[in-house]
Amino acid sequence: MFQPISREEYHKILWKEMFGQDDCPFCDKEKYQNQVVWQWAHWQILYNLSSYSWDHRHIMAIPFDHIKTSIELEDKHLIELREVHKKVKNIFDWEEYFSFTRETMGNRSVEHLHIHFLAWKLEWKFLRKMLELQGFPITQDLKID
Repeated sequence: MFQPISREEYHKILWKEMFGQDDCPFCDKEKYQNQVVWQWAHWQILYNLSSYSWDHRHIMAIPFDHIKTSIELEDKHLIELREVHKKVKNIFDWEEYFSFTRETMGNRSVEHLHIHFLAWKLEWKFLRKMLELQGFPITQDLKID
């Protein structure tokens, strides 16, 4: 079973302000072979190297093509993305899960579109902590109306 590393270890070995196309960790297939869960022609599912859920129940869907934003997705990607979501639903089986898409935002990310899927419900405290760990300056309270 894949074992994620801690956020601290991740920051020591991989972290920098922004990964561009020239040094994209998602484009280097040799580096993540032990993280592969499933692959199609245009997409793959990987275990997250540094899980936000602190276990193997954090996976990501990543297109093979170096795509920065969802507007760049072509029909071939969009058609296959439906299959990706079906597979994710089967992976989580009866567990509740949530997802969010990371696109290039100019703030500590990989310049390669990726969709995170995590087991359990999204809670505001978790979201706040996750965003803070990603380097986003959160100054106000997050409230649900």
